[in-house]
Amino acid sequence: MVQINERIKEKFSTLTSSQKKVAHYLLENMEEAFSASAIEIASNSDVSEATVHRLAQELGFESFRHMKQEIGTFIRHDYRSINNLVTSTTLKQDIWLEEHFFQEAENIINTSKHLNQAEITIAAEAILRAPNIWVGGWRMGLSVTSYMQFILKYMLGNSALIPQGEAAEYAAYFKKEDVVFLSAFPRYDEKVLNLAKIAKEKGAYVIGLTDSTVSPIKEYTNLCLIAKCKSKSFLDSYTAAVSVCNAVVSAISYMEEEKVKSNIKQVEDNFVTFQQKYEWKH
Repeated sequence: MVQINERIKEKFSTLTSSQKKVAHYLLENMEEAFSASAIEIASNSDVSEATVHRLAQELGFESFRHMKQEIGTFIRHDYRSINNLVTSTTLKQDIWLEEHFFQEAENIINTSKHLNQAEITIAAEAILRAPNIWVGGWRMGLSVTSYMQFILKYMLGNSALIPQGEAAEYAAYFKKEDVVFLSAFPRYDEKVLNLAKIAKEKGAYVIGLTDSTVSPIKEYTNLCLIAKCKSKSFLDSYTAAVSVCNAVVSAISYMEEEKVKSNIKQVEDNFVTFQQKYEWKH
């Protein structure tokens, strides 16, 4: 029998915009959805209750109740050890800081379970081959892309961060051998999606870092890396996304250790020249 997560992925492109909102919510919040009513799922997805019921039918279930039963089956087969820890630990509601760090840890663990080493290796190899590495992604995703571009510039010397207001100008210089690394998290900036589309059309190798297997950037990427960004706050978390970037950086340093060492030494020498080295004062 096809599990509910696979049903959603298979049907996603045929769903209405409202149904896609619910489907996305379900994929990222299976445990919460199992204990939620149709009204609560609708509220969390910003759609009507009727849309939730229609989605259940579109996915091939007789009713919302039957879909909930399938969600329960999925959870029992796919339960995470970190979820066990969170739910079995008796935390008071006012101890929000502990819950915050449990959620951060859960994001990293869930990301690691759905990301394999081969994908990280492929990303690192593509970046090492590229004459130019273009990095883009704004809004909150800038916390990920600005970091990634800085590290790649430090290690390899051939990366550039695409300014939000100059996407058109930078896209004009994408070439077939280049790598375009883009972060796309909700609300999925239209400019990022256009950059991915243009880069793919030009034959560049597009690496996407996003939150879901049904993210709109996926169809324009050669490689799509998934990082969970669930949060207890009103802001999404990008801890796991930065951790994925660190994994790619580590893979690059393992593959081209001498090249990276040489590049970093040149940068460090320049730090002395430009007096960017901190001297302790007595």
